Amino acid sequence: MHRVFCTDIPEPGNSVIPESREAEHLFKVFRARAGENVELMDGKGVLARGVIEKDKSITVLSKQQLPEPEMKLHLCCALPRKQKLDQLLKQAVELGAWSIRPVFCARSVASGGPRERWELLLREACKQSGNPYLPEVLPEEKLPAVLEKLQRENIKIYYGSVAPAETGGTAAAGKAVVIGPEGGFAPEEEEMMKKYNAEPLNLGPHVLRLETAAVCALAVLRRLGLVIAAGMVILSGCGDPGSESLLTRGKRLLESGDASGARDHFRKAVAVSPDDPEAFQALARVCDENLNEPLEAIYAYEMFLELLPEGADGRAEAEAALSGLRERAVTKWAGGSSMELLNLQAECEQLRIANSNLMRQLRKQLEDNNKLRQKIQRGR
Repeated sequence: MHRVFCTDIPEPGNSVIPESREAEHLFKVFRARAGENVELMDGKGVLARGVIEKDKSITVLSKQQLPEPEMKLHLCCALPRKQKLDQLLKQAVELGAWSIRPVFCARSVASGGPRERWELLLREACKQSGNPYLPEVLPEEKLPAVLEKLQRENIKIYYGSVAPAETGGTAAAGKAVVIGPEGGFAPEEEEMMKKYNAEPLNLGPHVLRLETAAVCALAVLRRLGLVIAAGMVILSGCGDPGSESLLTRGKRLLESGDASGARDHFRKAVAVSPDDPEAFQALARVCDENLNEPLEAIYAYEMFLELLPEGADGRAEAEAALSGLRERAVTKWAGGSSMELLNLQAECEQLRIANSNLMRQLRKQLEDNNKLRQKIQRGR
């Protein structure tokens, strides 16, 4: 189903005329016709279903307001060159960044650009990925000002690092990762971040390119937020801490047509039971087959294959799906050239290493949670 960005979605039964750019894309590029169903989104969490009329207006059939994410992720990033920035903005949307905050560092080599173009890129990424929330893009500021605002907003700060680190689980209104320029942070900038209680976020043993580090960091922070949320459920004694009930609820939601709700339950199942291949398989399938979220699907299929015992069912199917996802990723992001393909493969390996580091952190967090829960139960 085609998606249309509409800043003001009317109530069901009313009609709306798409903006000129959206109309051109819908009717000239996709060649949509009267009678076809479309999905409307406003970037503020509202999703609607509509039908195209003969006069090229869209009549709204249903409308819903989706809840904001419990843990908001903020990408604070030195700006790369134009072409790399275009791709970075799109991937930040796919990974659910709540805000994008350009940072000017001592070693920055690029600065701001036309915000109108950024807005278009973010809109297109929302439509492609199905993310109902358009990230807010703040004005470019120097690193001290960004850190001060994050602290004032009670947002936990992390920064990309190759040093081994254990990420904490402090309560905060959100999580932010600060990614420096190609030349890295200056020594005085690293000292400054420590003064703001920023923690290093390990993304593997090797130095990453700016845009690779930003994507890896967002993916790692999403997983970290899930395990902390799962730990809070376990400690509070609410619900079944195992993954089986979460998987069952997720499958029921998927059968009812709520793919996004199913994905959220499968993510929680992964966080609660990071050694359960079935949880990763369910997450991979819904991201691949229902939600068009290739990055998360690739990650989940890789983890499923890593955890699956030798000779168990499902390996051939998962390997075929993973191969297809990688081929599409090459076509979309690497253009198919041999050099760019090698770069993409290297970036995937870095993401795999980062995921492995995170899984160790998840297991340690769950072990600590279980010990604390047992101590609490003994004290009752």
